[in-house]
Amino acid sequence: MEMQKAGNIIFIMFLLIGTLISLLNNVSEVISSILVGILMMVLYTLFFILSLRFFWIKPPKFIRKSAQNPAQLFDEFGHWPFLYGIFVYSFFASIFIGAIFLAAIKKILNLDYDTSGLFYNLFFITTAIYSVFYFMYHVAEKDISTKIIKARIRLYLAIATTITVGLFGIATKEFLTPLITYLGMGFAWLSFFVEKIESES
Repeated sequence: MEMQKAGNIIFIMFLLIGTLISLLNNVSEVISSILVGILMMVLYTLFFILSLRFFWIKPPKFIRKSAQNPAQLFDEFGHWPFLYGIFVYSFFASIFIGAIFLAAIKKILNLDYDTSGLFYNLFFITTAIYSVFYFMYHVAEKDISTKIIKARIRLYLAIATTITVGLFGIATKEFLTPLITYLGMGFAWLSFFVEKIESES
């Protein structure tokens, strides 16, 4: 039902904005660009909503357990929900954000942009942002102890450091090294936020 509603909204938006752009194209390029920007924001909002309601890649039963969608999966505090968000959710989010970004700079700003490293870097950035939001959500909404959060952060930092040490001479280090670097950055900010919560409480 949600997919049908989203499809109807997208179809109506494309039809309405496409008609307006064709009518106003000779009147104002600025107005056309604004309409395209509105369409992109609607698409991004719909993507964000649907990405929490439907699995883009459905994980095995031992990972999702009783979760029927990503929102329910992320509601659980554990290693598997965190890893699913890092490798699957962040991947699709970075692709969609990158596509909107490219469309925006091409249509609205009329600029040519080198896309060689765009999706690559967006994926690493979204993993860091997801890490912060995932843990802070469980602190703020699920009342997970900051001591538990700090212990989990230290565990992941220890694993990341160990992997980094073992990457020398391995072909996959071109991918894993920046991934671990960005995750380390996310964990560093997360540690700051957790310490701040503890100091204020």
